[in-house]
Amino acid sequence: MSEPNVNQMMRQLTITKETLMKGGYYEEKTDFKVKSTDTLLPEVIKYFNEEKGSGFSLGFQKTDADYNFLIRKGEVTILTGSSGSGKTTFLSQVLLNVVTYTNVLVASMEMKPVLQIAKMIQQTGNKNPTELAINEFCEKYTDKLWLFNAQGTTSENDLVASLYYGKHILKADLFVIDSLMKVDSIAEDDYGSQKKFINKISCIARDLNIHVFIVAHTKKLADDTVIPDASHILGSSHIRNLTDNILCLHRRKDIEKKIELKELEEGDNPCTCYLMVQKQRNHAFEGTFGFWFDKETQRFKERP
Repeated sequence: MSEPNVNQMMRQLTITKETLMKGGYYEEKTDFKVKSTDTLLPEVIKYFNEEKGSGFSLGFQKTDADYNFLIRKGEVTILTGSSGSGKTTFLSQVLLNVVTYTNVLVASMEMKPVLQIAKMIQQTGNKNPTELAINEFCEKYTDKLWLFNAQGTTSENDLVASLYYGKHILKADLFVIDSLMKVDSIAEDDYGSQKKFINKISCIARDLNIHVFIVAHTKKLADDTVIPDASHILGSSHIRNLTDNILCLHRRKDIEKKIELKELEEGDNPCTCYLMVQKQRNHAFEGTFGFWFDKETQRFKERP
């Protein structure tokens, strides 16, 4: 039996543009999906010159250093942590920083819009604001901070519509969905719906060039001393697989209690909160930052 003609086989396997056109699979005007490196050259140059170190700050020097974590457009970030860890409070503080640079839309089904505003005013250092101070805050952010008015649960379609409305009409670049399990089409044990929703939000974030924070709860842990990680996120593994970044927040309530009871040795002042970067698809850093939570101001501080 003669050996096969390799050149003839290669000709049969090679797919040319002409072959595709004859088969009706390709037209000259079509933006062909397979690209060569030279066609991508301008985008690669733009990435290194403009995009690699770009993004909005969380508002902390620790996370800014070496671009450890930035809020990059076109990405989705999961913020997780056990119940009472302060996820909503942390994001509220982040929003106060970001809203000075761009417009923000918050869909918090776990907190009334009026309480969201009240928390943010408190975080500016004004625990008992006067009516004048309240007016000044609301006027300052009239065209910057927007709140999706829904409590309890909301529909997936309404949330998706709000992303498009926020981007095209409100010119927002940062969106918050708080929380995943408040979307009425998603049940804790419906992993298929969770996958479809996360994938849809990720595609929209990329296509609209926006950043979306999604708050996700953790499974029930043994006690408050257990430090959760990405594997503890309640629901499908696709929640962590399909998103770009995962931040995990942990309040050290055992340390907070010792501080309140004055049980710490003199000079000992351990951090009362961990912020753990447990995934970054487009940046190499993963690690843990220590913070101190101030109950009086409802703020997370970098130093005691």
